[in-house]
Amino acid sequence: MKFEGKTCGVCNKGTLKAFKDEIAEGVYVDGYKDEYGHVAYSKEVMAMVEKIYRNTAEERSLVRVGSSVAVPIPASIVRLLALKPKEKVYVTTQDNRIIIRPSPF
Repeated sequence: MKFEGKTCGVCNKGTLKAFKDEIAEGVYVDGYKDEYGHVAYSKEVMAMVEKIYRNTAEERSLVRVGSSVAVPIPASIVRLLALKPKEKVYVTTQDNRIIIRPSPF
């Protein structure tokens, strides 16, 4: 299914335009993005993305913490990066991704 020119299903305002999205290093798929940054994929692409993610990442569920949500970081990543409880991290977004960086100090 082609989404080019259709209205965004998230905000019902934006118009979707085709682009190539890198879902994993060196793996590009057809995606559709509106001017607000919302992204859509076909069902076939979503199935491929989920398969890649299941094979390359650990799945976690969001948990409520006060009025925010949090993601538990897997112990293997905590050990790999030598993270400690209450250590500061920096959270940003880039190309529809969440980036978490440990404090350099």
